[in-house]
Amino acid sequence: MINKRFYRDLIRYAAIISISVIFVIPFAWMIVSSLKDPVHVFEYPVNWFPEKLHFENYIRLFTQYHFHTYVFNTLILCALNMLGTAASCTFVAYSFAFSKYKNKNKWFLLVIATMMLPGTVIFFPQFILFVKLKWYGTLLPLWFTSFFGNAYYIFFLRQYFLTIPPAMIKAARVDGAGDLRLIWHVIMPMAKPVYIVMLMNTFIEVWGDFFNQLIYITRNSQQTVMIGLSMLNSSYGETSNSNLPAMMGGSFVVAIPVLLVYYFGQRNMMKSYVFKETEK
Repeated sequence: MINKRFYRDLIRYAAIISISVIFVIPFAWMIVSSLKDPVHVFEYPVNWFPEKLHFENYIRLFTQYHFHTYVFNTLILCALNMLGTAASCTFVAYSFAFSKYKNKNKWFLLVIATMMLPGTVIFFPQFILFVKLKWYGTLLPLWFTSFFGNAYYIFFLRQYFLTIPPAMIKAARVDGAGDLRLIWHVIMPMAKPVYIVMLMNTFIEVWGDFFNQLIYITRNSQQTVMIGLSMLNSSYGETSNSNLPAMMGGSFVVAIPVLLVYYFGQRNMMKSYVFKETEK
């Protein structure tokens, strides 16, 4: 006799599959539309299996619209932000976790308090500062601030560092390891899941950023994928449906890195969310 657990699991998986289909259908339509002739994009009922696949839409995306330049620029920004975030947050979190100095916890709470500031509050002072520094119109504002830390990731790393056994830290110091060697050879390898999640989130944040990139980028040679997609979308009304398959192809190209990042990094997400009670 089939027990109640079987029916409960059956209902749960049926619900998961049904919800998944709702999210997959628009994504599948995007892929199919990117391989169609512009005339047949909005045909009804939807033809999910077109007779001819127009791969030239992707060729036009990278030749006529120079999408490879946008991808390269965005990858450079992602790499710089990942490097800056990892380096700055590591040193600050290490200080809060292992160093001893006066009012350490109060300084830590002050850093955490900055997370309550909305982005719009600090945007205008930052913008004025970058204009005064003559950085407006360059990529510097989009990556230089990452080398000054991120309150959330500092908290994230610090809490994980506290789970490292103190005996390992003491043993490394007895062997003559300094702070840099201790961080590189002991702490970072043990905190690998946290770094994977931190870098993964940083990549996705920069890759999907549109507002800041739109504000600070003024030259065509510096444009990113999100600005490129916006340009394709803005020209849609002027050129009828002619660039719609290319726009769908660009959307698919933009989605690929995010999907790959989540696919390879999902195993480390749960491992990274480990916290320890704050020392008093």
